[in-house]
Amino acid sequence: MQPKRSGNTFTQNIHQLVFAVSTSLLLAGCEVEGNALCGRDPVMVIETRGGGSEDMVALPLDQTGDITRLFIREQCNDGSDPLCKAGQWRLGHVDISRNNTTSATRYAWRPGNTAGENHFEPLGMSLVPGNAPGEATLFVIDIARPKLVRIWQLRITGGEITEARLATPANAAQTGAQLAPANSLQAIRNDEGDDFHLFVTRFDEYGLLPFRPTPWPALVQIRNEQLQPPAAQDFRNANGIIQPCKDCDLIIASYWERRLRFASKTSGEIGEYASAELPIRPDNLRLDGERILIAGQRRVDLTALNLLVSSRIPSPSTVYAINTRSLAPDTHPTLLWEGGWKYGHSVATAVALPGNRLAIGQINTPSILIADCSL
Repeated sequence: MQPKRSGNTFTQNIHQLVFAVSTSLLLAGCEVEGNALCGRDPVMVIETRGGGSEDMVALPLDQTGDITRLFIREQCNDGSDPLCKAGQWRLGHVDISRNNTTSATRYAWRPGNTAGENHFEPLGMSLVPGNAPGEATLFVIDIARPKLVRIWQLRITGGEITEARLATPANAAQTGAQLAPANSLQAIRNDEGDDFHLFVTRFDEYGLLPFRPTPWPALVQIRNEQLQPPAAQDFRNANGIIQPCKDCDLIIASYWERRLRFASKTSGEIGEYASAELPIRPDNLRLDGERILIAGQRRVDLTALNLLVSSRIPSPSTVYAINTRSLAPDTHPTLLWEGGWKYGHSVATAVALPGNRLAIGQINTPSILIADCSL
């Protein structure tokens, strides 16, 4: 399907925001009841060290797929940890097996605490599996310096991060400015070698305000560690991103439109709709076989309060799935999990686990929910 250019104006966004807030106020106190395929009550809750695990990836550690290592983002809260001071961000990991046993999150990686690498705040992640269990390349967006966004390329061997380098070009000031504010990314291994092609979405959090910079390229590409010329477009809604199959165009989550959209891998243009309107504002996307997992929040007002005021404020969220073979403007996804008011505050990501389960991450609440989908 060939992408088509889209122009979402400031007036349209304002109308969408007003409608969303008005609708959410009318629905205050109401809880949507659905026919979710996964149990609402989590079978396990993994407490993180601090902060929210807005994004995470899953890596099988053995041939049977019984043990999966989740790489997450979290804040350190142990002042005695020489590798991570209290309040700093780090990558952590936790292992999950089929028999429900789990342990506390452990330190996985952060840049060395030198004067130049003391700042680190991970956001979006993209994992490219290797040739054996426990092997992969992990790409992580680093937004510690908002105007100097970086992307780290981490080699994972035996489940451990063994090597780290920057995947962004050397001209940090120019590259960082063009990537800001990066949100999510999709890494694709080039067929001709071990190089990678990175696609990074830029979500304008202040896109509803007037006098924002224009044009606004929603999709930035880095090929062979070189920043590519962006598409001449003004699209501010791009959030999560996924490649549904090797020869397919990309799929992005259009946050304010409540839709999925096609995006061209060659030009970077945002194309036509890939789904019908969703009941949520879609955040991160994850691939699970032939389906795309879509996590997102139902109410923009409660999401804002949860993020800006307190992680204890409920922000009802859900997880949907859509088959990669049925992507079209009139395709409705299937409801997998719905947390209601009790579980899942500002859910932003969901990844598949062995045993027909989901790991569900929240933007600001320091816990990961494990839901059983074998009902």
